[in-house]
This record gives sequence, structure tokens and C-alpha cells, in this order.
Amino acid sequence: AVLRQHNGVHVVARATPQQKLGLVQALQAQGELVAVTGDGVNDVPALRLADVGVAMGERGTRSAREVAPVVLLDDNFRTIVDAVAEGRQLFQNLRLAFAYLLLVHLPLVIGAAAIPLMDLPLLFLPVHIVWLELVIHPTAMLAFQDLPAVGPLAPVQRLRRARFFSADAWVVIVVAGSIASVAVVWSYLHALGADRDVEHARAMALSVLLAASAGATTGLTRLREGTARWLVAATLASVGMLVQIPSLSRLLHLRPLHAADWALVASAFAASIAITLLVASRRNRHPD
Repeated sequence: AVLRQHNGVHVVARATPQQKLGLVQALQAQGELVAVTGDGVNDVPALRLADVGVAMGERGTRSAREVAPVVLLDDNFRTIVDAVAEGRQLFQNLRLAFAYLLLVHLPLVIGAAAIPLMDLPLLFLPVHIVWLELVIHPTAMLAFQDLPAVGPLAPVQRLRRARFFSADAWVVIVVAGSIASVAVVWSYLHALGADRDVEHARAMALSVLLAASAGATTGLTRLREGTARWLVAATLASVGMLVQIPSLSRLLHLRPLHAADWALVASAFAASIAITLLVASRRNRHPD
């Protein structure tokens, strides 16, 4: 075998099958994740031992194709790079969808539990839960599935133990969810007032929660796709229609909000965007 180094890249040429296998074993012993590409019988031992074996589908021998878990049909190494980039983006989109679900469900669960514990009327009625789920689940399923990549494929630092979220991302998600929970509970108590206007209080808390949901979608997706844009628009439109139109709000046991209330709802929307932008920025600190 002949070893050369060019621009920080080590190149080994004229390696025997035993030497290829030894290179894979040496790299794995150092804790590296090893991928091997090959097309001939002499590549079979290395392809079998590698963490990711990639055989050439057009020029490769049958033995190489059978032993490798991945077969490259077009024999184009660029396809491997494109596949890695697409895999990273799909995983990133999945993480953003889970971050959204956590950010929205934390205030929903805490608000639903905290208000009755204060010996106050229920915050969410069954019809309100249906409304919330009709917003939350379509958003989680549709808004994050087609997000484009934000840049070219770049090297990442891999940790020995895979984690869905980094530690600082978990901290930001918990803090952001806690802030949203406080906002929902406070808005209910603020609107309830001394006269115990429960319908007004429910309308206020629901509007804050749904505005926070729309803000989280905006911050996490940055509205780069049309699906995210119309989901945010539909969420905000549902709040305006079902809260402010008296005939509809009565069906949901709500009362239309005042101008000062809407200013608080708009503040919740803006704050949610800012916080979720911070959540999204933590993605590059977690290895793919």
C-alpha cells in the first residue's frame, strides 16, 4: 500500500484486501464511524466489517452487492453526499417537529392542570381541546416535512452517544415552554378578573396559546415553505373568527376580546417567534 496526504486528506493506494480490512479495524478502534465503498471481490471483507458498506450497483460484482447494506445504483459518489445531506435534513425536520410539539403541549397540559388546582373553573372544555388538536397535529405533520436545507453539507462533530436534542436545546425548550405556560395561566387569571368572567378568561387563554403555537411554527420553520405559511395564517384566522364573531364564540363558550386583549395576544405571538428562533439556532450544536 502507498500512503499520501493531500490538503489534510490521507489517501491510501494499491491496498490489498487485508490492508483495507486493517484500515477499517484501526479506524473503528479509534471510535470512528467508518464507511467503505467498493465494487470487487477484494473489497468484500472491508464492506462487511464497515459501519456503512456501499457497493457499486453497475460495475460492482455480485458478491460486493450482496454483502453491502447499501448499493449505489448509478455508481456516482455525489449520490452518497446527496443522500447524507437529505438524511440530515429529514432528521433536522423531525427534531423541529418534536420541538414544536413540546413547546405547545407544555402550556396546554400545565394550564389544564394548574387552573383546577386553584379551585377555578376549567380552562379547557372538550370542544376547546378538539380545536387545539385540529391546529397542533396538522401543523406538526405538515409544516416541518418539506423544509429545505439551510446550507451546503458540512462536517459535523459526532459524539459517542447519539442524542435527539442537545443539553442546551433541552434547557431552551423547557424554559420556553415554562414561559408559555405562565403566559397562558396569567392571561386566564388576568381576564377572569373580580367579576369571574369565565368565558372571557377562556377566550383570552386560548388566544394566547394559539398565538404562541403560530409563533412557534413561524420561528421554527421561518415560513420557508408555503405549507407553513398557510398553516400559520389558518391558525390566526381561526382565533379571529371563533373568538370575535359572537355567534361562533357563543358555541364555544367564549366571549370576544377587547383591543387591549389583542395587544397581549400579539405580544405572545412575537415573543413566541423570538424564543423559537433561539430553539432552532441550537440545532447546529447537536451532531447529526
